[in-house]
Amino acid sequence: MKRIVYSLLFGVVLGASPSAQGGTKEELVRLQTDVLALTNQIRLLEKTFSEQTEGLKGLVGQLNDQMGKSNALLGKITNLLETRAASDKTGNQSLLQEVRNLNQKIDDTGTRISALANQVSELKVQSNAMAERRFQSPTEASAPSMSADTIFNEAFNDLVQGNTDLAIQGFSSFVTNFPTSEKADDAQYYIGEAYYNSKKLPDAVAAFTKILRDYPTGDKVASSLYKRGLAEVALREKENAVEDFKTVLQRYPSSPEAGLARNQLESLGIDPSKAAKPSPARRKP
Repeated sequence: MKRIVYSLLFGVVLGASPSAQGGTKEELVRLQTDVLALTNQIRLLEKTFSEQTEGLKGLVGQLNDQMGKSNALLGKITNLLETRAASDKTGNQSLLQEVRNLNQKIDDTGTRISALANQVSELKVQSNAMAERRFQSPTEASAPSMSADTIFNEAFNDLVQGNTDLAIQGFSSFVTNFPTSEKADDAQYYIGEAYYNSKKLPDAVAAFTKILRDYPTGDKVASSLYKRGLAEVALREKENAVEDFKTVLQRYPSSPEAGLARNQLESLGIDPSKAAKPSPARRKP
């Protein structure tokens, strides 16, 4: 698998070289960054796949050991049955029933082994599919670039399915390659959501702050202030959180986030009706 992955990387670099040579220095740096991101994703995928495969191999080994022990016991019982066949028919019936039970256990063990083998096969298929997937830059000439909608929709699907690392990669690619799109602030907001859902709270704060700095007139400002406040509460940065919740109430009193911010202030022991205007920012923005 590593040989295939590195061949893929080699192909990407080789195919993109003519474009990089004819382009600007910024395009070359962007291409190198994309290749590095792809390399890191593949390494993470290989590590995860190896860990899962090793765990499944261990389970298969344990089941095989169990089957071997059952077969040995079955052989002993069969020999005992043959020895006692002439003298103890009642005992034979009991032993025959035990044999039947052991056969059933062996059949169940075989079924479990087959199921584990199928899981290993499915993991291989999934790893291959994920290794082939990447978000292309519009400057790449070796293959057609993914459209803005495709990148956004795939990243959103990853976010919904809990694949936060892929979601962050996809939305970051969207923001980088389509910074003037009307969905650019949405993509940046979902980067913050992905970090927040992954409990990477400092990164979430930085992502939401970027919206306030780069898209101050967008429709995600109130949501970003509120979600940044939640992240700050979790980080025990009470003063910053209170400031963000107050800002939501002052600037966006009719927004859905205003009611949520009011509830958060009350839970922090702050009376929203007596909340003063936000103090001068101690950070940017």
